[in-house]
Amino acid sequence: MKQTFQPGVSFVRMNPATGTAGNEVGETIGLLPRTRLIDGLINARSARVVLFEAPAGYSKTTTLKLWDEADTRPFAWVRLEPRYDDPALLVEAVIGSLGVTGIDRSVLEELKNPVPDLALRLKRTSDAVAGLDPFVLVLDDAHLIEDEAAWQVIYTVIGGLPERTQAAVSTRAHPGLPVGRLRARGELHELNMADLALTRRESRELLAGLGLDLGERADEIHERAEGWPAALYLAGLAIRGSGEARPEAVTFDGGDRIVVEYFRDEFFQDMPEAKASFLYKTSILEELNGPLCDAVTGRADSHATLVALSEENALVVPLDRSNTRFRYHHLFRDMLRSEMKLRDPGSEPELQRRAAAWLAANGDIPRGTDHAIASGDFELAGAFIWLDLPDTLGRGRVASLDRWFEAIGDSRIARIPSLILSRAHREIAMGCGDEAYYWLSVAEREIGEDSPVYGDLFALRATAGPDGPAGMVADGDRAAALVDPASPWQVPAKLYKGIGLYLEEDPAAVPLLRETAREAASVSPIIQVMAQVQIALDALDRDQVEEAYGVIIRARDAIERNGLRILRVMSLIYAVLALVKARQGDVELAAQELETSRRIGEGMVDFIGWHEAELATTRCRALLRLGQRDLALEQLKKAEAATARVPGSSRLEGWIEWCREEIEKRPGSSTAGGLNLTKAEIRTLQFLPSHHSFRAIGEQLYLSQNTVKTQANSLYRKLGVNSRTEAVMEGRRLGLLEGESQ
Repeated sequence: MKQTFQPGVSFVRMNPATGTAGNEVGETIGLLPRTRLIDGLINARSARVVLFEAPAGYSKTTTLKLWDEADTRPFAWVRLEPRYDDPALLVEAVIGSLGVTGIDRSVLEELKNPVPDLALRLKRTSDAVAGLDPFVLVLDDAHLIEDEAAWQVIYTVIGGLPERTQAAVSTRAHPGLPVGRLRARGELHELNMADLALTRRESRELLAGLGLDLGERADEIHERAEGWPAALYLAGLAIRGSGEARPEAVTFDGGDRIVVEYFRDEFFQDMPEAKASFLYKTSILEELNGPLCDAVTGRADSHATLVALSEENALVVPLDRSNTRFRYHHLFRDMLRSEMKLRDPGSEPELQRRAAAWLAANGDIPRGTDHAIASGDFELAGAFIWLDLPDTLGRGRVASLDRWFEAIGDSRIARIPSLILSRAHREIAMGCGDEAYYWLSVAEREIGEDSPVYGDLFALRATAGPDGPAGMVADGDRAAALVDPASPWQVPAKLYKGIGLYLEEDPAAVPLLRETAREAASVSPIIQVMAQVQIALDALDRDQVEEAYGVIIRARDAIERNGLRILRVMSLIYAVLALVKARQGDVELAAQELETSRRIGEGMVDFIGWHEAELATTRCRALLRLGQRDLALEQLKKAEAATARVPGSSRLEGWIEWCREEIEKRPGSSTAGGLNLTKAEIRTLQFLPSHHSFRAIGEQLYLSQNTVKTQANSLYRKLGVNSRTEAVMEGRRLGLLEGESQ
């Protein structure tokens, strides 16, 4: 009669005295019939060997039992033990399991009689089962078999099984079978960690079976545990035992006591210290490879160690077929890091620094930066961020910058020159004028002539252009003289000198900008497109519309290709494209590009004067060609306010004069509603003519920077303006600032 088992999932047996996880896996907790797995097993009868290969806690034995219950064939179970490394004992265990197969009792007794010749005994066993109805021979805990001779016995037994009889091998480590040969012959059906992991639905059912209704938190725990049944069960126990009134708020990771104890019992109890030390030290890494682990641990055999660990299934997961890249299971890594902090709390900073240095030296500066920050060496992190900034911004990876800056903190950034410069350029790229000028002022205060990045300070000044076009040219020249000739920052210094010359209508500008665009192709897409947009504007000024179109389309394509729409400064490129399309008579596409420019630049206020002026005048010119006088008039006001901050720009003044003349030719109207300003907004308005940043204004008013920004934005909206300079001009026109100054 066929033996049956209660369906369920195998988990860790709990110590009743302590409530902690012990080292036995096999208890059946809850009713989770793994239907998808069992259906697959029943349909895989053509495979001679079914291999269950996964670490402890993946319910291998329970899945076998569920298969046993669902299959009509009898299952002969052999639970392997270290003593079965003795081939004679192993054969006896296999023969002893055959009683459920319907074999004649007299034949079975004869097989149990010892025979000195092991090969003869195996042959007699094969002959005895040859005429039996199909059955499944289960070899559970096969990782306990290490001797090659014992594995040869197992393979011989498998080879002697009758047709439609299968051997099911359950193991935590790679078995001593010719897996490649079996796979090539189509005689192998494999279930690994990924196959045995619980699905989201199964994970929710498991946690619900523990009396936990966690909602979406159940999915988070599932992701963290990567579907590992034992880990999910442990998570449920930890959350249930936390005493938290709201269990969905409880966090869970590999550092939890119950998980640490489970790992100690299952993985580290008999592990050599050298191997355990390797695991602890390399747990700081998200992705592992041999040379990187050698650099971190000081060893020379890390690749071989990683391969061996992955073959042992110690939750070391290969990431490629060539076995060169690996990672640890998330919870396993959490546990290792938690244990390392207890075992050697002072070692991590140096390990992180070694990882940072190796990664940066081997071309992975972003991950090197992560490790430098984790080590607490913010000078090193700043050097990496600054070194890679052209590529970081040029690929639109602002989120990475923001994450690094948040981890380091403004107070530390303000003391490290490379970070000050990086932060300033980030604010410029994102169109945050107030913050950009704040960090420029910090840079001018903190970066002295003895600093390695002193020349880069002038590249930043050339970018911001606080002294107008002439200042951009002078700062660009000084940056070029001070910066290392091989530095990528030579290229932006050249760009902003070129823009300064262009705004002064100097004929040397365009050749310099063309040279910059060529050089920037290998340095930064941002620099390249900013050079191209000036070249396109020059072509329009010369009435070379098709030439302008070819240049601006290349710039637009570079933006799209590199994901740079996230940068507000890119709004200028789309405004120029709109003007080009308007000049070509394509009204519909021109309007679309203007809208794209508006969306990208949304939120950009009080920005760099020359950029705001170019953007507003370009939009104004495009709108006039589209017949939208009132909207053009709004842009003209912005252009006039911005140009007032760019003294000496004859080109901008010429564009504005053209716009004025065109607007005067066209009839139109404008209206103004009631202002209804609050006392707080009027008070904020009084500070706007000053040179103070929003942060400084907030300090004087005892308000946060965000509060001042909110009041200023509300003020802009009511005044019908879009920048601080425009608000001051409108406030004076309305008499709101008469007799008051700061």
